[in-house]
Amino acid sequence: MPTDTSAQPVGVSELTDTIYQNIARNISEGSCVLFLGPAAITARQPDGSYRPLNELCANQLAKGLGLSREEEDSLTQVTSTLRIRAQRSDTMIISDVQDFYTKAEHNAELNPLLEQLADLPFKIIVNTTPDDFFARFYATAVRDYRFDFYNFRKPGADPMFSFGDDAPPLIYNLFGFYKKSESLVLTYNDQLAYVNKITGVQHERLPDSLLAAFAVPRFYLFLGFDFEDWSLRVLLDALFKNARNSIQPFAYPLKGKRETGPYAKIFFQGEFRMEFPNVDMESFVGKLLEHFKQLEGQASSDNGSILADVLVLHNEAKDDDGCTALLKHLKPLKIRTLTLKDAVGQGDVQQWIKTNLDRCQVVLPLVSADFFDNENPALPLLDELVARNNPRNRFLVMPVLWKNCAIDASPLGKLRTTRPLNRIAISGSGQDDKYFAEIADTLKKYIENLP
Repeated sequence: MPTDTSAQPVGVSELTDTIYQNIARNISEGSCVLFLGPAAITARQPDGSYRPLNELCANQLAKGLGLSREEEDSLTQVTSTLRIRAQRSDTMIISDVQDFYTKAEHNAELNPLLEQLADLPFKIIVNTTPDDFFARFYATAVRDYRFDFYNFRKPGADPMFSFGDDAPPLIYNLFGFYKKSESLVLTYNDQLAYVNKITGVQHERLPDSLLAAFAVPRFYLFLGFDFEDWSLRVLLDALFKNARNSIQPFAYPLKGKRETGPYAKIFFQGEFRMEFPNVDMESFVGKLLEHFKQLEGQASSDNGSILADVLVLHNEAKDDDGCTALLKHLKPLKIRTLTLKDAVGQGDVQQWIKTNLDRCQVVLPLVSADFFDNENPALPLLDELVARNNPRNRFLVMPVLWKNCAIDASPLGKLRTTRPLNRIAISGSGQDDKYFAEIADTLKKYIENLP
């Protein structure tokens, strides 16, 4: 940690360019930890504003309880009220929360700043919400990462995390993961049990390998936290028990949220040297990105030259959702993608496809039973496609099995390049992001090695 920044006076009201530069440099060197608070994972609302997902979840569960607006925004308060009034059992409450996040996984439009943060080379990201939505940005960018979570009801052995230069980033959920019901920390009762675990028996506490990483001098960015929450004091005490003099934490609230009160500020400043700059999370991230791009010589948003042209063939009427998902994962690659939508107004569609076969280096048929509809203009060209497949000569045909169908009975069934490799259909597998990320990674390696 740069000595000039560690000497900053407590209570700094504004972030100077020097501090931004130091934070950006530490991020670049892998010496900065990102903490995502409950208000950091936000979703777009119909009026264009962004609200924390955990608040939206609480609002949904609070219907009919007659709570105040402030209470309705607290997931802990709402779930505890449901429990105390015996309106929902613990199992039902957990199920309700899981249902909310499962729907949000597909429907929520997350704040773009999260994707921008995910593009920065943090080595450790600590998430305090039960989702893995931040991790999904790594998957869609075809970047390696590790995801893990603490299960306070059934702590496991230390995974022995390492944080060397070659180690992928770790995204760690402190309060469980919604797809593992027993790990969720929802009610006040859960919070007490959680605190007892992380401060109690050694082998049930948070992983020692994770805590050891916090003993190294680093910057710590706390985005979207409520520092009036008593449990945060216990949590930080457990995380930084042996590292009070090695940390330089900064706190940034979500725009529009209440400011941290003077009593809480004094506690966190005195115990953890926490800084509370007079800047909201959105403004901070925007300014930080500017300094990081300058540091990395990336002031231009240019992604570099196009390495390959890729043609995606699919049934637009039936499989457009699959095509959209595929294109999203291919977006970070240095490629130009074409679909049948680009053929609109270009005359005969089949002729348009033939013309672009001579132009493209990669063809991705998105295969389903509907792909073999007689109206598909690509259908008469399948034999030619298979015959032309020659990856070592700059022409790769990679069928993507989107929905289960008899692909082996078609000309495409002859190709060994079909993905997923196990020929399990992506749709309905529950592993859509995983399979699409693997396909994107395969293409990235292929196009980067084209002669």
